Amino acid sequence: MTGRQERRQGMGWLFAALAMLLLMVPGAGLADAAPPVVALSGAAPSYSLDGRMTAFAQDDGSATLADMAGKAFSPEIPPITTGVLWLRFQALREVGQPAEWILAFGEPDMDDVRVYVSDSGGGGVSETRLGRRIPNGELDLSTGLHAARLTLPEGRPVTIHLRLASNHKIRVEQAALWRPAALIQEEARRSAVYGLHMGALLVVVVVSALFGAWLRDGLILAYAAYVATIFCRGMVHTGLVPLIFSSAGRDANYLLSGIGLLGGGATLLILWDRILDLGRVFPLMHRLFMGGAGLILAGLALVLHPSFHLVVLPTQALATAGGMAGMILGVRQAMRRRDDVVIRIYMLAFLPVVVAWAVEVSARMTPLVPADLGRSMDIGASILHVALLCAALAYRLRLIQQARLQAEAALVGEQVSRQRLRTFFDMVAHEFKTPLAIIDSAVQVVELDLGRVRPEVSERFLTIRRAVRRLVKLIETCLAGERDTALAMRLRPMAPADLLERVVERNREPGRADITVSVSDLPEYCVADAELLGIALDALIDNARRYGPADQKLEILARGAEGRLELRVADRGPGVPESEAERVFEKYYRGSAAKGIPGTGIGLHLVKAIAEMHGGSAFCRPRQGGGAEFAVVVPLRA
Repeated sequence: MTGRQERRQGMGWLFAALAMLLLMVPGAGLADAAPPVVALSGAAPSYSLDGRMTAFAQDDGSATLADMAGKAFSPEIPPITTGVLWLRFQALREVGQPAEWILAFGEPDMDDVRVYVSDSGGGGVSETRLGRRIPNGELDLSTGLHAARLTLPEGRPVTIHLRLASNHKIRVEQAALWRPAALIQEEARRSAVYGLHMGALLVVVVVSALFGAWLRDGLILAYAAYVATIFCRGMVHTGLVPLIFSSAGRDANYLLSGIGLLGGGATLLILWDRILDLGRVFPLMHRLFMGGAGLILAGLALVLHPSFHLVVLPTQALATAGGMAGMILGVRQAMRRRDDVVIRIYMLAFLPVVVAWAVEVSARMTPLVPADLGRSMDIGASILHVALLCAALAYRLRLIQQARLQAEAALVGEQVSRQRLRTFFDMVAHEFKTPLAIIDSAVQVVELDLGRVRPEVSERFLTIRRAVRRLVKLIETCLAGERDTALAMRLRPMAPADLLERVVERNREPGRADITVSVSDLPEYCVADAELLGIALDALIDNARRYGPADQKLEILARGAEGRLELRVADRGPGVPESEAERVFEKYYRGSAAKGIPGTGIGLHLVKAIAEMHGGSAFCRPRQGGGAEFAVVVPLRA
């Protein structure tokens, strides 16, 4: 897929999500009839005010209760608004009903709430001030809702006015007149239910965060952050914050509500991005989701500002559109990967949340959608959502556990195979060293049988025996690497000059040009394994002779500089192309110049391994005039 096609497809999914969101928003409704009087009769514990109140929303904040007498109230109550909203209803206490009642309503996080009611004698008006500007500990009634005591006269209707003011959000829900004992019982029930709900969410947040940090799993951490925003929003909307923290005021409610609303929208987009792995499979949508999350989070800067309400609807619409786009992409991915159970559980988990968010946004756009519907759905949707997410998380952890067990089984199989391989190499080493020991013994027997021989013959015998010992050492070293065990390194002070002398001596061969040595600032001593460095130089000399002309003159250059010992072998062979300069040190790799020349590709790899064991390095570079230079660089004090 080309970049242009990918962008078109990404925009298509986004527009589809927005179109579905708009289709869910109903049109404008018609005004209801004038509300009837709330008659307090019978034995009901509470009397709902739904459909019984009228509203006046054109107050700029300067109107008083006296001004409301000449205002035209409408039966249409704005679902969600800001600024100042006046509500009015009438209550009639039938004969035989108690005089003491409690007016209780939400949403709990409104700033300034005032309740005006005529006194029992009908000659005056009493005022009760509520709202989150007043700490819960200073209120007459400490409940999760706004609650005011009312004393109602018997047998005649009383007009009650509510003045609601907030720069954050005004939404009236669960408004009712309660008998005091019934409200206490209801508050105890609500607190227990909401407390269990919030406690479960908190446990999920902590456990998920710990698992995510332990596994270093971005998806689980994003899930923990998302559930944390649900917890913050729930603590405010259920009224638990002022109940638990009696001194908490408006700012604390605003902050938690903003984190829950905007943080929830942003983490929803991030969570979908992680679930669908959009950064890998759909880069354009990944950028759109991350950009949307960034825009939503930027709104947190306005949480305590009076203009915060201006960003609420756009961010809710963006989060809902992102959630629907995630659902569409999830369906698309599930259809392509039919064996992916996790993505199906995630999709099922987010379905109730997206629906609840869409209903809440619709309630802000049209009165046809009840304002309380989104809130009623939100609690159940969040419980179902978290339960399904926990199921998805548990299933994912189960898959991780199965993968771990499979990896452990594979590791055991690998260890068994390696043990067999070690046994095989031990047998190989024994079979190689046995004939070499026979050769060495035979040379000694021949030398004893011949008695006194010419010095050059004795020197030949000594050369054979040195070559046998060197070959045995080389076999042990190479097979140690093949056995996947650490090469035995014995660090001790050594003289580089003596090392060079021994290497040159044992690599002199009849019919080949001599080896010259050039030194520069060569240190007298260094700490290294002379045997291993000798093997490395032997391998470089053998490599140079293998690929170069027989009559070429090899040169060993040794120098000390900046606390390091550098040993170089220069030849006049075909050289090494720049593209192969690093690869020639890889195990079993043979360069383009090696065609038709016997070899295994182990020698240069062994050189590099010995250099790295000393904390140094190995490299090759072109030689001026043709050929190549191979170097081993080790620190003077390994």
